[in-house]
Amino acid sequence: MSGRARGVILTGTGVLVLSPDSILIRLLDTDIATTLFWRGVALAVGLACYLLWRERGDARPIFKALRSPLGWGLGVLFALSNILFVFTIAHTTIADTLGCLATASIFAALFSVVFLGERAPLRTWLTAAVIAAGLLMIALGGAGSLIGRFAGIATAMVFGAMFVVMRATGQGDTLPGLALGGLIIATATAFFAQPFSLAGPGIAALAGIAISLPLAFALIGRGPRYLPAPEVSLLMLLETVFGTLWAGLFLSEIPTQATLTAITIILGALVVFYWRQAVVHARAARHSRQVTI
Repeated sequence: MSGRARGVILTGTGVLVLSPDSILIRLLDTDIATTLFWRGVALAVGLACYLLWRERGDARPIFKALRSPLGWGLGVLFALSNILFVFTIAHTTIADTLGCLATASIFAALFSVVFLGERAPLRTWLTAAVIAAGLLMIALGGAGSLIGRFAGIATAMVFGAMFVVMRATGQGDTLPGLALGGLIIATATAFFAQPFSLAGPGIAALAGIAISLPLAFALIGRGPRYLPAPEVSLLMLLETVFGTLWAGLFLSEIPTQATLTAITIILGALVVFYWRQAVVHARAARHSRQVTI
């Protein structure tokens, strides 16, 4: 199997495993603090167990990755993004939430210009303008509360900032930072949560979260080793498609016409953007090979 095929399988499988996340949060049927507490525990314990297995029981590489400011920054941003995500799910529809989250990669591109000094071509700004129009449609025409829809946009912005921190780490290991984020979530909500209040269906949903979240992020975290960032970002858009589909099938949660139109606009703009970016990178690679020859 080629490296690219392996990257597509790992990332695609991770996104598919992650796609029911929103409906599992709904099926927990409990308050936000309790949801976040168990979510944090699942992330911290699951990722820690995976990291210890990967390192064959040696915890030193894990603590080394956490000693850097970037590791802590990633943990804090990951915790904040999850808190905003759960708040958004509680206050608006899953389709609105995932439509907003689909824009995280373009926020990452814009933040890279501001904080990393990278230059953005005209297509980035044009894509950002189209996506802004889509987000405005969700904000004004979506379901649920207005604060929930704006929280969804804030979630996408924090995820975008998290991607910039990941980019700043270079080839560094980001999974310890994500595990730290889970620990921060669990610690911050432990006092307010009622962890033993879950009923039968909620316990089943919790089991699904405990298995799917660590597995999904472990798989997605390996994708960039084999695929360029644009292709990883493109595969991540599958969560919006499948998450909205699962919400309609299992929760009968049908998005508004404005949300469906906005999601179509956002996904279309991002597909064109990443397709064009892949073409530019391919041309640059061919030119580099020709120069070398």
